[in-house]
Amino acid sequence: MRRSSAWLTLLLALFVRAAAGGEGIDYWVWHRTTPLSAAERAELAAQEVQTLFWNVGEMENRAGAWRWKTPPRVGRLMSEWKQPFTPAALAGLGAELKSVAGESGRVQLDFDCPDRLLADYAAALHRIRNFVPHLSITALAGWPRLPGFAALTREAGEIAPMFYDLQRDPTGVSASAPPPPLLDPVQIEAALRLWSACPIPWRAGLPTFARLTVFDRTGLSRGQIPNWTWDDFCFHKSLHTLAPTRLGVTLFRADADTRVAATPIVKDDILASRFTDRAALAHAVAQARAAGAAGIVFFRLPDGSDPGGWSLRNLARLAAPERPRLILRSTSAEQLELVNESPVDLAPRLSGEKGGLDRGYALEIDAPAPLFREALAGDFWRVTAHARPDTKKPVAVAVPLATRLTFWFSELRAGATLRTGLLQLAPGASLENLRYRVVDCAAAADWKPVEPSGSK
Repeated sequence: MRRSSAWLTLLLALFVRAAAGGEGIDYWVWHRTTPLSAAERAELAAQEVQTLFWNVGEMENRAGAWRWKTPPRVGRLMSEWKQPFTPAALAGLGAELKSVAGESGRVQLDFDCPDRLLADYAAALHRIRNFVPHLSITALAGWPRLPGFAALTREAGEIAPMFYDLQRDPTGVSASAPPPPLLDPVQIEAALRLWSACPIPWRAGLPTFARLTVFDRTGLSRGQIPNWTWDDFCFHKSLHTLAPTRLGVTLFRADADTRVAATPIVKDDILASRFTDRAALAHAVAQARAAGAAGIVFFRLPDGSDPGGWSLRNLARLAAPERPRLILRSTSAEQLELVNESPVDLAPRLSGEKGGLDRGYALEIDAPAPLFREALAGDFWRVTAHARPDTKKPVAVAVPLATRLTFWFSELRAGATLRTGLLQLAPGASLENLRYRVVDCAAAADWKPVEPSGSK
């Protein structure tokens, strides 16, 4: 939701359910046109979510008038106009917002207002309320310091400050000077102290997503990589970690010219993976409630993609002590599946204690003798085969000579499943001859027998 452009951007979000009091968790739904699935509706109901702030459209201000750039519910509203809130512009904007709000009369406006225009924005909201009586707005975390903030609180019924991206990426990013995390506990604590004195209801906007940024060899940002998966860089042999993960930030350096998710990476570029740290997020939620927040709004509603961050089920259990529970069972005579049966995500493992290429998780399947005949990776990133696996020098061998298969993966969300490809055993061998464990997952690190199909 942060925008680095000099343009003024106004985004609209619709209350899709009637808002209610309390200190619950709600979500921003951004750039989505598909309806909620049955599983999403069930999970939101279980979490007792009252409101989804759904991005319904964007407009742009050209020549002093607000117009839909594309039809409502799929567009964006932007402006290069230095004074976007003239009386003439507001009349048209108010009418459009009234149409979007419909019978509910509820709309949330998201506008990264420049400091110099905050008083003008407050005056504009006063006019807009004639069209939309139930008006909510987003806010930048530092607005309470500005002179126009008091006027703003008199015109909005509710404010949702966004407590992330509180500082720009520095120049000269390096292993000793990493970019800021998406959620910095120290900065959050300072910002929440400002908002604890807000005279109207406010909801704390907190991040749940992940981001992948490229910095050139001088440390300057080259921008974000889109449409990536954890496997794209977790196991990338041309990338080496520079330091342990801290507050969700992991740095990699490119050893050669390469690509990550179709984006060109130049030798010595730095790749920064930023994932909202689970413990920091749970702490921020607690701090926000202690500071008087009327609720929490997460950005964004998880969409199942890897940049979407934590799963929807996981976000309801941030403070839960439960660990991921991984089970390996058969789906057929020639396929196995690894299931995370807990409501807690197994987070991406991007940096291990050994550094370098010590990343990801390893599902190890052991046999007392060379019983394997064929093994395909399936949903896993890769499968390897070894003999003498417990010696100091295990030997990589062809599958029929192996006593251990290793299936590599980077993460496994709550309720998710990874299936092997074809897994054939020698004649007379059965799954009862096999055992498994998941290396670097404490809850599944001990050897266990493979569970039969249909077991729970």
